[in-house]
Amino acid sequence: MVKNIRILVIFCVLMLIGGTFSSLLAQGEPGQKEAATLVARIIMGFSLSLGLAGSAVGLGISFSALLGGGKENFFKNIAVALMPSTQGIYSIVVLFANMEGLTADPYIVAGKAAIFGFTMFFSAWYQGVVCAAGIRSILEEKNTLANAMVSGAMPETYAVFALVMTFIMK
Repeated sequence: MVKNIRILVIFCVLMLIGGTFSSLLAQGEPGQKEAATLVARIIMGFSLSLGLAGSAVGLGISFSALLGGGKENFFKNIAVALMPSTQGIYSIVVLFANMEGLTADPYIVAGKAAIFGFTMFFSAWYQGVVCAAGIRSILEEKNTLANAMVSGAMPETYAVFALVMTFIMK
């Protein structure tokens, strides 16, 4: 488990460095434009994969808590368990919204996608953890559905900030 986390952290650092310094690579020969577009497409695909994977991890965590509550509580708390799915939707939106930017400036698109993908992955993951805790607190009658929804929305705000910033950044 620790080895997998180390590999993920190293890969994340490399992607962030590549996204941050991608504009420095833009100064080159005319034939590099096709290579730059290809690299940007790969990074955008990886960003989409991170967003979808984060949603899957978050949903797995939150639905584990939901299923632990039994069938009588399943539909009462399903809204809380579904909250991490939005990061996957945001990732698809960002992919399609930035496709036209590949021809204009693929390096900016690659940088935005790299940063966005990691934000979606981690916000969905930890949103799943928060939602699972909220579901458990509802089942133990220590909290209400509204409190669990508000708590689950806090990691969501950073996903929304990242989504908005990809449209603002130029």
